[in-house]
Amino acid sequence: MGKRLRLVLATLFLTSTLFLSACADSEYVEIYTPTVAPAIFENVAIEGDVSLPGIYPLKTGDTVEGLLQAAGGVTGGSTVKLVVGDIATAPQKINLNTAAGWLLTALPGVGDTRAAAIIDYRNTHGPFVNIMELMKVSGFGQVTFDSLKDLITVSG
Repeated sequence: MGKRLRLVLATLFLTSTLFLSACADSEYVEIYTPTVAPAIFENVAIEGDVSLPGIYPLKTGDTVEGLLQAAGGVTGGSTVKLVVGDIATAPQKINLNTAAGWLLTALPGVGDTRAAAIIDYRNTHGPFVNIMELMKVSGFGQVTFDSLKDLITVSG
């Protein structure tokens, strides 16, 4: 073995030994890589210590942070569970007392104006006592109520 090759090998050995010993003394650092949703469209069930647990649509580019914000953010607890994929549950009802405007617009026949009217009503009159109270909100009559009654709730 040539002198030059021995010198290169010795240098590599010493460098790697020094590097490994330096790493052994350093603190563990977790590298955060944002998790981005896959290119397929599915649903995600968000459960646990969030303000609005439930089933949310999962779109390309969604992040875990964004999904948690859609669920109203993490509450004081430390348990949050996200389940992605085919979720075999009964259709989720939208709570008139807690739903944000964007979620209310997911209801058939409810656009931004009607969603704002629901929010204004509950801010003025307090929480809905029952779903029939929706007919007291401007823009909601019997026909609209009949189309929504199986999709909404005031509890839970």
